[in-house]
Amino acid sequence: MKTVTKRIITSLITAPAVLALLYFAKQEGVPWAVGLFLAIMAAIGTAEFCNLMRESNIKARIIPTSILAGLAFFAYALGPMYGYLIGTSTLLVAIITNLGFRSTHENVKAVFAAILGLVYVPGLLHYFYLIYLSEYGIIHAINFLLIVWGYDTGAYLFGKTFGSNKIAPEVSPNKTLEGVAGGLIVAFIGASISAFISPEWEPYIRWLPHIGILAVLVGFSTQLGDLTESWLKRVAGVKDSGHLFPGHGGVLDRIDGLLFALPVFYFYFHYMVEFVW
Repeated sequence: MKTVTKRIITSLITAPAVLALLYFAKQEGVPWAVGLFLAIMAAIGTAEFCNLMRESNIKARIIPTSILAGLAFFAYALGPMYGYLIGTSTLLVAIITNLGFRSTHENVKAVFAAILGLVYVPGLLHYFYLIYLSEYGIIHAINFLLIVWGYDTGAYLFGKTFGSNKIAPEVSPNKTLEGVAGGLIVAFIGASISAFISPEWEPYIRWLPHIGILAVLVGFSTQLGDLTESWLKRVAGVKDSGHLFPGHGGVLDRIDGLLFALPVFYFYFHYMVEFVW
């Protein structure tokens, strides 16, 4: 089966499943179910990151660090008010578990890799949970996903069809300016669709500048996140971070752009349009 076919089938299964989870968790008043799902993704993503570090000859401990990521995220999901305490405690335990009978230089690299993994995956992913918990949070969460998925889809299709001007051939040879342009166009469409179904966006014309700015900011952040993970994989000498999603790779391959876009979306909604608190 061709990679493109696998990508399409995987997307047709995972995207509706995620949206269904967001909807039913909100309807049934069990947001922790979304927190549990994100905790599992955080644990797997952190394990993949630590594996990339090990492939780059940095001996971060995969199992304790990834378990810490998942447990800390789920604890945070049950009580976000203790976020700083949970985060600090997790980092301290990660430092201890990544020390070992190695040279000081190796220990330092392992510790910093573990800290970076926890900040990179669960640390950035927690913004999605904050968005989801806000009033009309399910609409804002879907809004975010439509922008990110729209950018990814547009960039892939336009890049495949029209791509010729590469933006970072030494990091990711398939990324092109044409793909970026196509991604931004589809990201704007995704942002516009969400605005039509949210009462906070009425009247639509008033929020049009914000919709355009969001599409650009989130789109570029998504691209930066994608390039960052591509660089990590190139340094590690691997094609994919994992194999959980056929045609896409691992969890990190699926959420790399999303991770960088989340704080951008959250802080824009928090400070500029004041929809998320």
